[in-house]
Amino acid sequence: MIGIIVQARMSSTRLPGKVLLPINGVPMLEIQLERLTQTKVVDKVVVATSDEALDSPIETLCQKLHIECYRGDLNDVLARFYHCAKAFNFSHIVRICGDCPLIDPVLIDQIVNTHITNNTDYTSNCVTRCFPDGQDVEVFSFNALETAYEKAKKPSEREHVTPFIRDSNLFSLENFTITQDYSAFRISVDHPQDFEVISAIYRHFEGQQFGYQQIVEYLQSHPQVNALNADIELNEGYKLSLLQDKEQGF
Repeated sequence: MIGIIVQARMSSTRLPGKVLLPINGVPMLEIQLERLTQTKVVDKVVVATSDEALDSPIETLCQKLHIECYRGDLNDVLARFYHCAKAFNFSHIVRICGDCPLIDPVLIDQIVNTHITNNTDYTSNCVTRCFPDGQDVEVFSFNALETAYEKAKKPSEREHVTPFIRDSNLFSLENFTITQDYSAFRISVDHPQDFEVISAIYRHFEGQQFGYQQIVEYLQSHPQVNALNADIELNEGYKLSLLQDKEQGF
């Protein structure tokens, strides 16, 4: 069984409660889940949040939408993913972050199909970047996830789920690419400016089917929107985790 696991929490430091912020009255996470259920090759979508009381509204939304919700460790997200995937008997896992509300379901299907066809342990479009930030898709086997869960030690590996799989040289890896380079575009949500950009895009396309290419075209034709978050650094959270690695002697 192929399952999408969406990691989501309310305790974002830069934009608290961002996953439930409303766009035209619709919580951001609900917009994302509606898009994810449009995938053709995935069997189930699950939200994995923490067992902290602060994250109970996420479970409440999932119940309203009839989406499964798994609750686990707040900081050990790798353990949360492992136990979630085991509970639902997933053989392959698609990792999607809750700060990517406009993820393209067609792109997910393309990457999952590539992963299954080529029989790799890990396939993604974000090791060598050519897609916009916010269109990140990672697909990996349960066996790779289980090995990472058992062997990963660094804080960055436990918090960000896949670094051990990518960096340990134990697994076969594949990077999904396109000829164009759209990596300068940012359509993820970490800061208030990001939320402004996402809101503008969603309002423009609301009620339509649209993917990352249409989003890029919109941002190219609306430079004032694109400029709102153009100066924000990529992967701020992961870089902070790498500092924690050094502080703990890794």
